[in-house]
Amino acid sequence: MRILICLLSAAAVFGQTNDAIEKAVLAANDRVTRAAEARDLDGLFRFMVDTDKGSIVQDGVLSLTPKEARARVEAGFRQPVKVVYRWKQQHVTVLSASAALVVSDGETVVTSEGGSVTVPFVQSAVWVLRDGEWKILHSHQSALIR
Repeated sequence: MRILICLLSAAAVFGQTNDAIEKAVLAANDRVTRAAEARDLDGLFRFMVDTDKGSIVQDGVLSLTPKEARARVEAGFRQPVKVVYRWKQQHVTVLSASAALVVSDGETVVTSEGGSVTVPFVQSAVWVLRDGEWKILHSHQSALIR
């Protein structure tokens, strides 16, 4: 009986930990989203782990480092447009106490003087806990152009 109680207690603690991790990762993802909407490149890339093994895949293009990814998107961030991201689904899979996978889909709404365009997308991101902060180790995003 004592073993069963210990196992049930451990399962309850692990479940709470998973819930806390999911909330923390989604909160970090929200901060990344807000930085992107604010067109804040420094704020956006502050959440990226410095790696040279495949930082971001975007629409079929691999950027091995955050620096490469930043160079790729920098010109677009200078455009005089308003960008809003609307998440339809966000699913977190806790891999460990320091790693999680977020799989999501949503829409990017880009508004300029000429009007608005809505582009659906899917995204996956591997988040890792580094120095007490959740950061993106790898992200893959694809626009669904019809």
